[in-house]
Amino acid sequence: MRAVKGVVKDFLKENKKSVLSFAAVFAAGIAVGIFVTISAAGGEFERIARADMEFGAVKVFFTTSFGVLAGYGVVLLSVCAPPLAPVSLLAPVVLGYFFGKYMCLLVAVYGATGILDLFVVYAPFFLITFVFLTVAGARAARAVGCGRMKTAALALGKIYGLNVAADFVIFVIIGSFAKVIVVGF
Repeated sequence: MRAVKGVVKDFLKENKKSVLSFAAVFAAGIAVGIFVTISAAGGEFERIARADMEFGAVKVFFTTSFGVLAGYGVVLLSVCAPPLAPVSLLAPVVLGYFFGKYMCLLVAVYGATGILDLFVVYAPFFLITFVFLTVAGARAARAVGCGRMKTAALALGKIYGLNVAADFVIFVIIGSFAKVIVVGF
């Protein structure tokens, strides 16, 4: 356990700017997602029928896997040239936006089932994906040398694989016990 703490502490110390940048834009994305969702619904989520619930853990797993892959692609794009580095911040902003949106919709539209899904499935997914994306962004920012694109792509591929494995556990395995709502708004 001490070794893990040491690795995390060293990572945070070495990548303070990247971690803080990703965390700030992730939080901003959550706020924007909540605001936009509430504004779009006019504060009246009750108009959306709860009978429209669709459950599908595997469907959500594959959909999110492709969405997360796009986020890693954006982070990899930022490795191409140093002026493109701010582009990597788009991934946590979009992730935060959808987290805020899903929080609102799951709680307001689906009631107790939505709250259960939020805490058991969706919040762990978004938070774990944020952590992996932050590690990927920090690794991409530190890629140097002639083979930086290849080095970054290899590192991001490994991190993406771990992210998808965690998503599989969350959506398919845990989702088999707690039905996963397909949020289609």
